[in-house]
Amino acid sequence: MSDALLVALLLSRLVFTHPFPSIWRNILREDRHDLPSYTQAYTRGQRWLERLEAVATPSQSCTEVIVDSMPLPVCQPKRGKRCSFPGARWGYGTQGDVYGYKLHAWVTSSGAIVQYLVRPANLHDTTVSYELNRRWPDFSGPRIIGDKGYCCLGYVFPPKRNTRYDTGWWPGRHPQLRKRIETVFSGLVEAQIRSVQTKTSRSLRLRVVLAILAHNLAQP
Repeated sequence: MSDALLVALLLSRLVFTHPFPSIWRNILREDRHDLPSYTQAYTRGQRWLERLEAVATPSQSCTEVIVDSMPLPVCQPKRGKRCSFPGARWGYGTQGDVYGYKLHAWVTSSGAIVQYLVRPANLHDTTVSYELNRRWPDFSGPRIIGDKGYCCLGYVFPPKRNTRYDTGWWPGRHPQLRKRIETVFSGLVEAQIRSVQTKTSRSLRLRVVLAILAHNLAQP
């Protein structure tokens, strides 16, 4: 079986939002008995990780993007002290403490994920956003819309009481626009992007890139 078909089969489960990889693989093998097991398919998929990451975030023209982050825990918080996952760190999210990583992403107003980074959970959102900004020219210099966690020059964010300059925030438009990225993250959670059954950083990266590719393919 070719690698292209193998990647397509890995993406098919996420496109059709089936929750269990092994059961989905058994369903596919009812018609194709020559399919490899889920473990074999996932192992072969890791060979194409770098190329898949490049395909998932091509350069394109954008007028505005929404930036935000979501936690990617590698274990339950009570097991964090015993976890030896490489690179994982303690961080804080809207739902409390998290041990693992965070997904930082740019999302367009139509819901497509155009760029993302996976970084340790202890890094501040603004710090990682500067890494995302390195590819700002590749997307034709879009306007970046964030929340109060991105209160710095160069971003559109809701002003605080002591903000002394115009942040470009429109109360009649930007709050509704910010809901788009929350909807996108909810879809990624349904695709089990937060599943903690991961032992290496490459397998975590593969899970993330497959979820993002499947999400973008499902966009109208």
